[in-house]
Amino acid sequence: MKINNECARKVLIEVENISYGETLSVAKLQERLSEYSIETVLDIVTIFNRERYLNIVDKLSYDNTDVLRDHKIKCLTEKGYKTLDLIRNDDVWNLLKEKLKNFENISIFSLFDMANKIINVQNNKLFNLPEDMFLDNIRW
Repeated sequence: MKINNECARKVLIEVENISYGETLSVAKLQERLSEYSIETVLDIVTIFNRERYLNIVDKLSYDNTDVLRDHKIKCLTEKGYKTLDLIRNDDVWNLLKEKLKNFENISIFSLFDMANKIINVQNNKLFNLPEDMFLDNIRW
C-alpha cells in the first residue's frame, strides 16, 4: 500500500485535536479530511496504529492490527506527538516538498527522519554550535 504523505501529516494533526476523554471514529476523521478516500485514511491509521503513533479503542481483538472505519481513535502516543513536532511546522514540511522531487514516493517515515535532521541543523545554527558538534535528537 502506498501512503499519501500529505494525508498522513493531516491525520496526525487532526488526531492531536481530539479533546481529552473524547474519541474520533475513522469515518469521522475521513469526513474532516474529505479530499482523501476512506481507504487512504484507513491505510494511514492502520500503519500509525501498528507503529504506535496513535491509540485506537474498540478493537476487535488485541492481536488484530487492522483498523476499520468504525474504530475510534483516542489520541496520539508520545511517539506520535514527538513525530508531529517534526512536521507540524509548515516551513519544514514545505522545504521537504520543495527539495524532494519524488516527495510522494518517499516513505513517510523517511520524511520524519529528514525533518528531524533539518530541525537539528536549524537548532545548531540557532545556538551557534560548531558543525562538528551537531546535536542529535532522535525523537522515536
